[in-house]
Amino acid sequence: MKKTVLVSCLLAGLATSSAVVAQSEKAQIKQGGDLTLITKLVDAHVRNFNPYNDAVGQYYARDFMYETLWIPNIMHPDKPIPVLATSYDVAKDLKSVTFNLREGVKWSDGEEFTADDVVFTVELAKKFPAYNVQGVLWYDETSGEGNIASVEKLGKYQVRINLQKPNGLAYLGLGAMYPLPEHIWKDVKDPKNFRNENPVATGPFINVKRFTPSIIKVCRNENYWQQGKPYLDCLKFPQYSGNEQALAAAAKGRVDWLGVGLSDTKSYSKKSKDNKFWLSPGGNTNLQLNTTKAPFNNLEFRKAMSMAINRTDLVEFATFGLTTATKYPIGTGEFYKSWYNEENLAKYKYLMEYNPKAAMKILDDAGIKDIDGDGWRDNADGTPINFKISVPSGWTDWVNSVMQISENLQDIGINARAHTPDENAWFDAVPTGDFDAYIMWTHSNVVPWGTYNDMFNPKDMNPPKLSFQAMHQMRLPELMVELDKFTQTIDLDEQKALIGKVHEIVAENLPVISLFANPEWYEYSTRNITGWVTEENPYVRPMVHGGTPERWFHVLQLHQK
Repeated sequence: MKKTVLVSCLLAGLATSSAVVAQSEKAQIKQGGDLTLITKLVDAHVRNFNPYNDAVGQYYARDFMYETLWIPNIMHPDKPIPVLATSYDVAKDLKSVTFNLREGVKWSDGEEFTADDVVFTVELAKKFPAYNVQGVLWYDETSGEGNIASVEKLGKYQVRINLQKPNGLAYLGLGAMYPLPEHIWKDVKDPKNFRNENPVATGPFINVKRFTPSIIKVCRNENYWQQGKPYLDCLKFPQYSGNEQALAAAAKGRVDWLGVGLSDTKSYSKKSKDNKFWLSPGGNTNLQLNTTKAPFNNLEFRKAMSMAINRTDLVEFATFGLTTATKYPIGTGEFYKSWYNEENLAKYKYLMEYNPKAAMKILDDAGIKDIDGDGWRDNADGTPINFKISVPSGWTDWVNSVMQISENLQDIGINARAHTPDENAWFDAVPTGDFDAYIMWTHSNVVPWGTYNDMFNPKDMNPPKLSFQAMHQMRLPELMVELDKFTQTIDLDEQKALIGKVHEIVAENLPVISLFANPEWYEYSTRNITGWVTEENPYVRPMVHGGTPERWFHVLQLHQK
């Protein structure tokens, strides 16, 4: 018996998503035209369309040329996007995943796409382990890493991948693979260094019409399997080497889609009514506290710290209004909003509210007072509290944040100060465990499991090999139990319930102090193109850079005005 996942909401021609143009409007869609986009800032383009080349190829070849099997829709977890697979089956024992492939798909040279291509791609990763085939990790007996045991063709359009260990999340990684055409790549002797200058793929844009160090122009796939798509004729990738240069071009209407740091949103918008942006919440920024030593090993102190921070000022002033306030003290933010159980989390919201008076009472009640009369609070045993919050010099918004946090803490009698080492020294100190507190990012993932596993896996909490995410060093075995359960089910409701328990464990223990979510950079122009993801219609994540497979779905909704 298997658990079968069908996606009727998007399977039938992707027609029911809010992203897709309504049938009544389709007759009015203009076919043709070019889209100008910046997926990577470079000094000069290099002709490399190898989809598994992380330095160059992934930015242009993935999603536009090569397609995945399956795209998890992070904005709407209940509406995943089937691509070259129409459904997947997870075995009841969670030890295999079967992908049912889309029929009628052709490679751009006219050859048929079949299960042979998927099997070939999986086996290629085993034959060439240095070739980083995304999502495909064979089990290694020596290291214990990886989980693929074998792969088999069940039919012309069906592939089963067997696992070494049960894992209900395996379909996510495997579905992220970009199949390669066996009839082309079987003769490639060194896939890692193969530039693939004339790609053969299944995606919507495949014909390289122009290539120079300053411009790439890739045009439509005449054999594309979605009838009537893409609406656009060509994608143009101009060369820009820096943020200011790229934004200046975009502000003048020369670029339609980009994602670079935008420090002055008002000025950018004023230059044209067509200059649009949406800075959706990305990964969270937290204070990582060294909970192996005082005062950070005291829960009451951590509570008071959290309540002493003016997060409104952090968002509006320290980070120039570009970040998003974090709602709950759970180490993650609005990026995972769809996983919140608002009712259960409401009781922890007070910990995120600026209330220095209440913070001081918590400290007083815990015996954390000015015992020696020097004007600063001491630990209950009389030892002084004096610590540094580290942030790299030059990281302007984070330096501003740490300086403000230090002032907030000083206002309630805590002797905290900003520490601004150079970037290298800041990075080097983390693995050693020799620090007080850090401002630190989190890793966003397809599901919250990945972010929390990075933060709480005890194997990452051992100096001198501390990880950046687990540097707080608070071991919470009850949380790891819930994360383990998460990998043993594919039921979304069950997964949400488990993450709800994780949220409560984090909020009860405060291993980190949640601050704000960093922005996901997304700028677009409505001068010539429509169909964009907007804040009002966030049908998928909107970013154009590599690592955002949803851009495949996004680009297929775009067309001329």
